[in-house]
Amino acid sequence: MKFLIPFALLPTMLCAQITLEVSDFADGGDTVRVSNTNDFSIDYASTGDNYTWDFSGLMAESQTLKDYQSMDNASAIPAFTFGAFADEAYQATNFAETVDIPLDAAGEFLPISIDVINQFSRNTANGITSVGLSIGISGTEIPVTSDTIETRYAFPMSYQDSYTSNGYSYLDLNPIYNAIWIQYRTRNTEVDGYGSITTPYGTFDVLRVKHEIIERDSVYIDLFEGAEWYELPVPVRYEYEWITKNEKEPILKVVTRQEASGEEAVISVSYKDNFLDLNAGIEEAQNGIRIGPNPVINKLLIHGVSGSFNYQLVGMYGEVIKKGTEHNENAIDLKDLNPGSYLIVIDIKDGRTLQKIIKQ
Repeated sequence: MKFLIPFALLPTMLCAQITLEVSDFADGGDTVRVSNTNDFSIDYASTGDNYTWDFSGLMAESQTLKDYQSMDNASAIPAFTFGAFADEAYQATNFAETVDIPLDAAGEFLPISIDVINQFSRNTANGITSVGLSIGISGTEIPVTSDTIETRYAFPMSYQDSYTSNGYSYLDLNPIYNAIWIQYRTRNTEVDGYGSITTPYGTFDVLRVKHEIIERDSVYIDLFEGAEWYELPVPVRYEYEWITKNEKEPILKVVTRQEASGEEAVISVSYKDNFLDLNAGIEEAQNGIRIGPNPVINKLLIHGVSGSFNYQLVGMYGEVIKKGTEHNENAIDLKDLNPGSYLIVIDIKDGRTLQKIIKQ
């Protein structure tokens, strides 16, 4: 019997309960390769004590290089707003491009084209906070400080920890346009599991972290016939993350949104990975044309085209999903497109450009 006892205990000894610190997450100067998959049938809900998650069968459809830039690389106005001259709570330590802010939805109301949105974050021993944004509109970068600073992660982080954090941001688009955007967010976070996870990247001891994100966005617009507030339809979002020590990014992340029925629908699955040469992300396509953001939520922006262009959106089986001609805004509305992988084909007088995109 004395030889059998160690083996009987082995399953409970394999998975250590880890504690996460700020050094386990990305900061300025870090880059992380992330693979995206369309396997939305993944079992993201199962969790618990000393749990074993096996996602070794995931297949990458595309890859993105997440670039957490240091404040030395910020342009002048955001560097002043979130740099050394700001109040300490607003002094960011990094910024990175994000597609998690649903400002694309404002395009239904506002005659503007949003080029890029950067999230400015502050990493400290106590947590990672969202101190504000910079929003590129028609070549102008506008900083937006968060009047109420949201905490994305609180440290040290251990199994069964939970916290709630609120965020509030206010963007006045004057003098570009007479409009105001307001965002309220509530983040409810709990560490609801620990154990071992296996993905194509490897096997790791992890904490499983669940975020519930409740967001209420609205825009105030003066259409010269009387100003009004319009609520932007932002469904409740859930983020499920499996996080380990020293890897800078979740080993696996599943994002869902709450449907009208109350059920959750998966909108993205991504995991840390090695370089696979899939040529995905926000990159320059042929003819100097740049297409992004990629993955995209609502609007796909086409940069480097002067005048009108024809486009086709092609499904994975070669079927044409959508086609048309764009003129001035150079943005293709994909709001009603189902999540998945597509090929975007852009025709201009100098030739044809093709690029694979991911719709979240």
